[in-house]
Amino acid sequence: MNPMLPDDPTKETDRTRSILAIVVCVALYAGYTEYLKRKYPDYMKPRETAQETVAPDASVANSAATTTSPTGANAPHGSLPANTATPAVVSTIPALDPAKLVFESDDFVVQLNQNQSAITSVQIKKFKDRIGEGAQPVEVLDSPLVIQGLIGDQPSAAGSAIQTGVFSAKRNDNTVTFSRQEGPWLIEQSFEPKADSYNLTANVHFTNTSNQPQGLHGGILLSQTISTSVSGSSSILPGSPTEKPRIVANVKDSDHFIFTEKFCEDEGSKELNTTNQDVRFVGFDRHYFLAAFVPENTKTSLKSWVGGTQPASKTHCPVAMLVHQDFGAVNAGAKVTMSLGAYIGPKVSELLKKRSLYLVDTLDRGWFDVLAEPLLLAIKGFESVLKNFGLAIILLTVLLKVLFYPLTKKAASSAHKMKKFNPEMQRLRERYKDDARTQQQEVMRFMAAHKLNPMQGCLPILPQIPVFLAFYRVLSSAIELRHAPFFGWIQDLSVADPYFVTPLLLGVGMFLQQKLTPMAGVDKTQEKVMLAMPLIFTVMMLTLPAGMVLYMLANTFMSIAQQQWLNRKLTRDMA
Repeated sequence: MNPMLPDDPTKETDRTRSILAIVVCVALYAGYTEYLKRKYPDYMKPRETAQETVAPDASVANSAATTTSPTGANAPHGSLPANTATPAVVSTIPALDPAKLVFESDDFVVQLNQNQSAITSVQIKKFKDRIGEGAQPVEVLDSPLVIQGLIGDQPSAAGSAIQTGVFSAKRNDNTVTFSRQEGPWLIEQSFEPKADSYNLTANVHFTNTSNQPQGLHGGILLSQTISTSVSGSSSILPGSPTEKPRIVANVKDSDHFIFTEKFCEDEGSKELNTTNQDVRFVGFDRHYFLAAFVPENTKTSLKSWVGGTQPASKTHCPVAMLVHQDFGAVNAGAKVTMSLGAYIGPKVSELLKKRSLYLVDTLDRGWFDVLAEPLLLAIKGFESVLKNFGLAIILLTVLLKVLFYPLTKKAASSAHKMKKFNPEMQRLRERYKDDARTQQQEVMRFMAAHKLNPMQGCLPILPQIPVFLAFYRVLSSAIELRHAPFFGWIQDLSVADPYFVTPLLLGVGMFLQQKLTPMAGVDKTQEKVMLAMPLIFTVMMLTLPAGMVLYMLANTFMSIAQQQWLNRKLTRDMA
């Protein structure tokens, strides 16, 4: 039997070293972990534990989703991208009862949001989003409209200073107030609806909570992501109004009235700066509806900044507007306030004037507003008797044709006189066809001798052109015609005829009118061009509002009736 061999001293040494290495590693790991726990208390804390600090009422957490991806009533035009904002702050601030964040009157329902100090929804009760079953109250906002007090006046601040999840909230009677602390300033945003239709007041209070005076340059930030899609529009005629949302502003002595219609069409942010000038209003225009904000302290020098906070997409554009001022030094414990009177509702002239005379400019009737307003009042007056806006348009068209009859008669008389002497002028042209200069002199001498003037047939028509354009503006933008039925298949005078019946009838009527109109002195080529005009106008009218086509149709057949009457009368008088 072989004797037992002694243990290998090398193996014993390796085992000892391995044990010591493990002990040292464990000690280092434990010590390093304890160091991290003391230096960073939340280090290695489970995610579930961190989430327990969210506000106890789930509505606060859920409100973040409401402001970033609106659905249902908050997003009638589809889900919109989120407003640019700082990351949501985990908060233990109690959430106000959601029922207390709603204002409701006979005119609208306003929904507020504590998470962002925003108006998330404004539904207009008296106007529906469509005709027929399933119609819902119109939603004015494309996405939540953030309204926050802002310290500073830098344009960059408007894009990055939106706060979320930091607002305490309370409701006192009919006023909801959101508040937060920022440095020495207590910033409070209060919202209060007014008794007047579609009006509310947004106040921002800045209170100096420090024990010494503080300089303040502050203001109110408005931010919203607007939809840039167009529906129910036509741009065939110059200046054709569309339903494309626009950013609007009226600033004294700065182009007077500013439409930033193409603001979001290019990538990148843009700025509209006005320094030390009165901002009369800023807002968002949706063609038939408006969300406008009017600074109520008109004695204070203000300036505004308008700009996108993110590159615009093809369908959505984030926008920020800042109205602010220099308050100077604010004493310890003192409070200063900025107030915006808001109008969020339909673009009805009488209601806009009650909020501010300047808001009427958003009706955008161009140079012919002085004519457009009386025309709209006449249509509304006739509708109150006839109970049909289509019949009111036809009746007004007939009255306008009667009003302009003397001018039409003068133009027809000139055309008939030219037709009577046209054979003799043609003989003069044939006689001097080889001498253009002599031909022109002889024709002019003949026309002077018989007191002929071809322009007399055109000049009486010129005064009617502004009326036509004003009528076009009214019928294309008047909210009174929105969803207003006529008869049969035309159930909405504000959109195109769904079956193109009236445009085709208009084309036929214009062709008959052209054939019945004397065209003395017009060569065959020009006559063919003139006869092609009805076809061109028919194509143009296919997408125009049915109310506008109805006006053109009534005007054309009234013109045919007048032309027939004048043709017989003038032929009899000149016989």
